[in-house]
Amino acid sequence: MKFIELIKRARVPLELNREGVQEVAILTDTGREPEVAEALAAAAYEMGLEPTIVTMVARPVHGMEPTAIMTQAVLGAQMMMFATSTGMAHTDCVRNALKRGVKYIGMPDITIDTLTKGAATADYDEVGRITAAVVKVLTQGSEVRIASNFGTDLTLSIAGRKAFELAAIFKPGSIACFPDGEAPLAPVEGTANGKLVIDSSIHQVGRVKEPVIMTVENGKVVSIEGGAEAKKLLSILRQRGDENSFNIGELAVGTNPAARISENVSEDKKRLGSIHIALGDNLTLGGKTASTTHIDGIMGYPSLWVDGMQIIDHGKLLIEY
Repeated sequence: MKFIELIKRARVPLELNREGVQEVAILTDTGREPEVAEALAAAAYEMGLEPTIVTMVARPVHGMEPTAIMTQAVLGAQMMMFATSTGMAHTDCVRNALKRGVKYIGMPDITIDTLTKGAATADYDEVGRITAAVVKVLTQGSEVRIASNFGTDLTLSIAGRKAFELAAIFKPGSIACFPDGEAPLAPVEGTANGKLVIDSSIHQVGRVKEPVIMTVENGKVVSIEGGAEAKKLLSILRQRGDENSFNIGELAVGTNPAARISENVSEDKKRLGSIHIALGDNLTLGGKTASTTHIDGIMGYPSLWVDGMQIIDHGKLLIEY
C-alpha cells in the first residue's frame, strides 16, 4: 500500500477525537511495523496537530506497564495513541493519564492490514448505535449466562456494574480504541462459575486450533485444559502473571459489523456478536482487581442471556439498534 493511502486511513481515529487536542503522543514498540506510527504522525501533522513518536522494546504480555519514559511522555499530550504490540488500557500509566484529562486511543496489535481493512473501515456511526444499545442492556442487567456449542456454560453477576461504549470516540470516564466496536464491563468479583471454552483466539496465543477449556469457580479460573494453545496460555499466566491473573476480569460483546475473523486477536474480539472474556486486571473498567496482566479470550459464535432475556443467539445479535 502506498504511504499516502496509509496516511488517509490513519486520519480516521484522529478526526474522530481531535477536539481539544494539540499535542499527540504516538506510542509504539519494536514489535510493530514502523510505518503505522509514521502514518499516524504524518496524518496528525497534516491536520495541524503536534505529534511525537516514542518507541520502546515490545512488552512480553498484555496489561504490563510501559517504560517509565513512555509513562512520562503521555503526560505532555492531550491524546495518547498506543500503537503497540500489547494492550495498555489496563495499566497505571493510562489510568493516571486519564485522570489528568489525556484522551486514550488504544491500538493494540495494530498492523498496516488492520489499520486499512476490516473493522477499521466500518461506519462508526453504526458501530456507535449498536454499542450503545448493547451497553444499555448490560448496564441495566444483573445476571448473565453465556453458552456455546463448544461447551461454554458460564454464569456471572453484573449487578451494579456499568458497561462502556467503545466505538472509536473517546468519552471522559472511558477509553477508546481503533479499530473499535465493543461493549465491555467488569463482572462482579467472585461471582463467575461454570465452564468457559475459548474457541476463536486468545491474546498472545493467537488463533485457537483446539478449544481452550477453563473451569471457573467463584470468579477465578481453577483449571485450563486443551492442546498446545491451552499450554501456552497457562505458561504465560504462570510466568508473567500474579495471583489475580486468573480472575474473570471482563465480559465484552463485539459490536463492529465490519470486523473479520482474523489472526489478529484485537480485530477478532470486535466482531459483531462475538464475546470475549478477559483474565486479570479490571480496574480501568470499574472493577476492583489489580493484576500485572489482562488477556482476552474470544468465543466466535456464543449465545448470551441477560436476566433471562436472550441477547445473542449463536453469534447473532438479537436486540434492535
